[in-house]
Amino acid sequence: MRQRIIDDLPRAAGDSDVLTPVRREQFLVYLMGPYRTFDVEALLPEDTDVPSFATWDEASGEYAEDDVLRLLQETRDCLRDRGFNSFLAIDVGIPLDEMDAATQSIAFARGSNATIFIAPEVGDNLGVGIEIGSVLEDLLSSDGMQGPAADATPPERTRRVMVATEPSVRSAMLGSVNARWDASVRTFTDAADCCRLCAQFCTHIQNEELYGSLDRLD
Repeated sequence: MRQRIIDDLPRAAGDSDVLTPVRREQFLVYLMGPYRTFDVEALLPEDTDVPSFATWDEASGEYAEDDVLRLLQETRDCLRDRGFNSFLAIDVGIPLDEMDAATQSIAFARGSNATIFIAPEVGDNLGVGIEIGSVLEDLLSSDGMQGPAADATPPERTRRVMVATEPSVRSAMLGSVNARWDASVRTFTDAADCCRLCAQFCTHIQNEELYGSLDRLD
């Protein structure tokens, strides 16, 4: 999957423009966010009442769907300006009939040097729990993550995951990210602050690969 991502990013994919080459082509940064519709029925158990969240309630959050996508794109471009090969799922352009959204998220996270989930305050954030939950559930499947959170031993990959949220975001799923998976959770105030946090995290992961204990993925 890593090579497919690297090969496909310089190509236009649907509504996503061609991404220009970056200095660190092999350092992949997967940006996740609640910016697209999920096939909920495919992700929930059978005989489960499917909640309605296709329409975002702009009155209960600062961001609407288009605003979230714009924030993700601005953060992606900001990181790419700093040399990191940052991308959104839509930039790779894998058709959903080939691989569903949750499976794509798992594959992209597995293949990336860093995975960052950006969670601004939105009117309906069920998609937040579904997408980040699919990635964390993949981490949960390791032997060391069985049993209660206090006894869990997160795999090394959790060190490559960061969640960036606005201070007002409250979610049981996000609350468990640090407690159970020992992944980093940070808050941001605006787009510039979000980019700064993400760039700091990517630099940290890069240094850990070069000089620390994380394996290099290139």
